[in-house]
Amino acid sequence: MSLVLHHSWYGSTRDYAAEFARRIDAEVLPLSHLHPQQLTQRSDGSPIVIFSAIHGPTMPAIDFVRRHPELVTLRPVAIACVGMTLLTEARQKDKMARSLGELAQNVARFYLPGRLLYSELSAKHRIMMTGIISALKAKPYRTDNEKAMIAGFGKDVDHTDYAELAPIVEWYDSNFG
Repeated sequence: MSLVLHHSWYGSTRDYAAEFARRIDAEVLPLSHLHPQQLTQRSDGSPIVIFSAIHGPTMPAIDFVRRHPELVTLRPVAIACVGMTLLTEARQKDKMARSLGELAQNVARFYLPGRLLYSELSAKHRIMMTGIISALKAKPYRTDNEKAMIAGFGKDVDHTDYAELAPIVEWYDSNFG
């Protein structure tokens, strides 16, 4: 059986993982509840899809795959990162490819739009965002992504779009459908 894993701080990544698992009729688990032995014991060749939030340079799914590179030899692996970066920029920069290094050639990578609800942010994350936005406001020239970050500062912004799961379902179907 295929396995869908997720790491979510505030819930949008978990919601994407649950919806994707529903679409392909797979088991969904938090990444933190998984023991790597479970993956090697279940090496039936079925795909594994890991949904992970991106918070700046932090990408838990990437860290997990780098700690367990044997996964990509046992089964097809895809990572779907959820964040607030504009999709065109996220896909163009493809931070996951750089972070995965040589493993990138064996891992399908997808980017999904997330949500950032300032009303639910922890004090630590709110302070971090305030610092980032202050630095961006001081820049004389800003990218479209930076302008979007400034425009959304302090607001509840939800760009969640389940239609964006379609390419991941297509990848899954081509590997196990």
